[in-house]
Amino acid sequence: MFIDVDGHKVFALSFGAGPRTFLAQGGWIGSSEVWLPTLELLSPRWRTVAFDHRGAGATVVPVDAIAYGALVDDVFRVLDALRVERCVIGGESAGTQVVLDAVLRAPGRFDGVVLVDRSGGLPRPPTAPPSPITGPPDSWPGADHRARMRWFTELCFPEPDAEHLRRWGHDILMRADPAASKLWGIGRAAAAGMAERVAEIKQPVLLVYGSADPLAPREVMAAAAQRLPVHRLVEVAGAGHVPIMTRPAEVAAAIEGFFAVR
Repeated sequence: MFIDVDGHKVFALSFGAGPRTFLAQGGWIGSSEVWLPTLELLSPRWRTVAFDHRGAGATVVPVDAIAYGALVDDVFRVLDALRVERCVIGGESAGTQVVLDAVLRAPGRFDGVVLVDRSGGLPRPPTAPPSPITGPPDSWPGADHRARMRWFTELCFPEPDAEHLRRWGHDILMRADPAASKLWGIGRAAAAGMAERVAEIKQPVLLVYGSADPLAPREVMAAAAQRLPVHRLVEVAGAGHVPIMTRPAEVAAAIEGFFAVR
């Protein structure tokens, strides 16, 4: 379905009919598709909701409409359009910062938080190994946009059994306007002060990361976890940056196990 937001059409989907709702937020220019393998496993017991945020998937908007504040606003616009009063919200990669900002803005709308392979805008601890990405996409290896997106996809999917998922992930990235991909780091200014603000989050927070992820290694996720009053840190052995696609059964089990008694 498409939801009218500020004169734009935001693609959203909802399936499952459980008593609780899980809302999934993608990262950077990753569409709602990145969450589908995990949502499929949750849907027998949850209502699952995902949407293509601005600039990703089928939500095509002018590049100047992809502002960080609008990304956070759209979380609530989707919830309201689908008549979701409360939910557990999950974010992947860069989407984790959007999720934390949404929870801080309206804590009464959320029963819990899931952060997958990103620390939600919190500073990278000095003990973490250097990130392989030090600049915007046009500085990455590759002769053109397609080659750079392929390099990034291979970085995100180091699993030896994941070539079919690399192809899927690369296709997702290539569907976004190349101009939208230049908005890497769009939430950097908004992240200022996040380290102090997250202490206000009282909802239980599940942090999931892949042991083979070079972008958000254990040191990054553990440092984030220490700032949250109620949390669980789960490592997915052998997974890269997108365990919601490559190891959905383990991610879904972690979500169900953590929130089963809450």
